[in-house]
Amino acid sequence: MDMKKIILIGLISILTLSFAVSASADTLVLRYNQWFPSQHWSQKDGLHKYFDEIETVTEGRVRVQPSAKPIVPPTKNYQAVANGIVDLAWGPHGYTPGAFPLSEMVEFPFSVHDAGASSVAYQRTFDKFFKPKGMHDDVVTLAVHVTSGGNLHMKNKPIRKIEDFQNAKIRVQTSVVSEAIKSIGAIPISGSLNELREFLSRGIVDGTSLSDELLTGFKVDSYINYVTQIPGGLYSNSAFVVLNKKKWNQISPTDQEAIMKISGEKLAYRMGSLWHKNDLIARKLLQDKLGENYKVADESLITGLESAFFKGRLDWLEKAEAMGVDITSANVYYEEQTNLLMQAQ
Repeated sequence: MDMKKIILIGLISILTLSFAVSASADTLVLRYNQWFPSQHWSQKDGLHKYFDEIETVTEGRVRVQPSAKPIVPPTKNYQAVANGIVDLAWGPHGYTPGAFPLSEMVEFPFSVHDAGASSVAYQRTFDKFFKPKGMHDDVVTLAVHVTSGGNLHMKNKPIRKIEDFQNAKIRVQTSVVSEAIKSIGAIPISGSLNELREFLSRGIVDGTSLSDELLTGFKVDSYINYVTQIPGGLYSNSAFVVLNKKKWNQISPTDQEAIMKISGEKLAYRMGSLWHKNDLIARKLLQDKLGENYKVADESLITGLESAFFKGRLDWLEKAEAMGVDITSANVYYEEQTNLLMQAQ
């Protein structure tokens, strides 16, 4: 090979390498705190597909990289994003009790019959009432959503009436539920989903309040022999998808706009509707497995639970009003939007 060809090949190699380095430098990588199992549908079919869409709509200029293992525990998700320890996170508001009082609006019982519709209604309520009052002020909110309603899953003794709560050790994940069941004699025990298997296997708890899907999705249904379904849920989780502000400001206005077009209500619906779909599947599996031990709560149990949550609702109204939120209007708006969306389906 003559010297001219050698020089030409060398120049081409240098130019190719230079282009690759330039392309890499033009890509902003966002670190996502992967604390949930990566193969769980909420990640695989929900958030990871959303991350793929971010890369697509920004033409590769923004890419999300899930961590190989949790960078921070789920209780630290939100603060880790605000502080820049991670760039992007998803998780329940209820893992940090008292930090997000406005989110408790959707955590009270009997309100979530379709998590897809309720998630869009919640996103609209957040944008209209909560965000203007400073909720999530220190991060960029990509979406808020709700999960399917939680039921009562017990190991050795079912809860069919209010008296059955007496001295029952029940794992909970929101302060709203904790205070309510404590008032009727139960012993609430806080803990994340990652701790639930140990709690059940070691007898630390007698049962858990959880959506059917998470019970089967986290493969802890083998410990459960009785389910009491609460129509509309004993609770629902309020969840967030948030991004660090400094990282957001490194994204061009054009790409920011493109990302927001696939976020907000669209992302809320994606997550909520997936929850609803998979919860119905899990419900059928549990009904087939447990037979008569899977029961819907009767009217007397619902009435008793309504009374148990009454004080919590009043306390929450006071907290929300102290933050300057017209909470009556917010509640009415949330219910109206949920009903409209369910009727439109």
